[in-house]
Amino acid sequence: MEKEELYFLVKQYRDGTISDPDLKKLKDYFRMEKSDSLLSSVLTELAEKDSLSWGKKEENDGLFESVQFKILAEEHRLRQAKVRTLNFLRVAAALFVLVGTAFLFFKTNWLKGTPNEPNSASQEWSAIVPGKSKAKIVLENGKEIDLEALANNESLTMDGYALVKNNKGEISYVLADRNSLRNDFYNTIIVPKGGEYKLNLPDGSQVWLNASSSLRYPINFGKESRKVELTGEAYFHVVKKSDGTRKLPFIVQTGEQELEVLGTQFNLNSYASKIKTTLVEGAVQLRFPNGRREDLSPNQQAIFSTYSGKVDVEKVNTYYTIAWKDGAFAFDNATLEEVLDCLSRWYDVSFEYEKERKSLHFTGSISRYEKIEKLLDLIEMTNSVKFEIKGRRIMVTG
Repeated sequence: MEKEELYFLVKQYRDGTISDPDLKKLKDYFRMEKSDSLLSSVLTELAEKDSLSWGKKEENDGLFESVQFKILAEEHRLRQAKVRTLNFLRVAAALFVLVGTAFLFFKTNWLKGTPNEPNSASQEWSAIVPGKSKAKIVLENGKEIDLEALANNESLTMDGYALVKNNKGEISYVLADRNSLRNDFYNTIIVPKGGEYKLNLPDGSQVWLNASSSLRYPINFGKESRKVELTGEAYFHVVKKSDGTRKLPFIVQTGEQELEVLGTQFNLNSYASKIKTTLVEGAVQLRFPNGRREDLSPNQQAIFSTYSGKVDVEKVNTYYTIAWKDGAFAFDNATLEEVLDCLSRWYDVSFEYEKERKSLHFTGSISRYEKIEKLLDLIEMTNSVKFEIKGRRIMVTG
């Protein structure tokens, strides 16, 4: 294939305008044995001539996986010969920012076999570890229970109920006498930076809490409704409940937003000045201070600005919203600041910008349990920013 034709096909694929026959032609070319050099040249030229902004593609049928394998194999060969080329770095940076998922995965796994020379900086990096399951519960009387210190299959008996940690490390409640337990008796679970936790509420609903989050909930939900208060981010799997013939709604108060459901699955993110509600299954109704209401359908996301009061609703790929619950970072055209905010909460570090923040966007996914140094190495491959560690502070330069 001529370079001009390959350039045209890749550009069309990037823009989402490629026809089925041309897509087949591009896939056939990627299956060829010796396409690395020409492809690298095309991607580099495209990056230099035209700002790379890949459109959303729900399915790429593994289109670029073979490309990443070939490019990484070539890089490995060059490293073995102790030869580095600027051309590859440009291509790798373009693939990280724009292709995302496959490159992040393959690149990171390849790096596992490339040990660093021991030095003080590497020792500092090694001190920063991924988050883990940890939280504390604050009882109504103010007593705090460290859930990480609580052994699996251990239970604590309280006044009218028991708090149980099962063999998976999850917390559940057993009520001795629901009728005698006060409805205004609350517990609060607090998940710090560098933590996550799964909680089984007294009504059987399940909640996954992300780092820097908290949930306040009653031990006995009563016979009118089930209401909890969230800060941070959590994924809810709400079970349907009723009192006789009356259905008991489940209500989540997040700042000024109130969400009501009967039984459904959804994600709530209120870290920044916006509350993002993403519906995975079922139906929810959102209520706002100005009286506005929004009903969401599956795969819809509502974004409520706590500053302006504006509400926007759009269709989304829910994978990028809920991947954290399943152990992955997933970004869909996320800014550098959004990416680093996620890393800050999960690895319990702070990022400090020494210069004006770069306008970079990232798409892709990678395990939340990788070393932070490897993730930042991938970002550095854009040649736009660099990171320098100082204890638990990471300086963003470049």
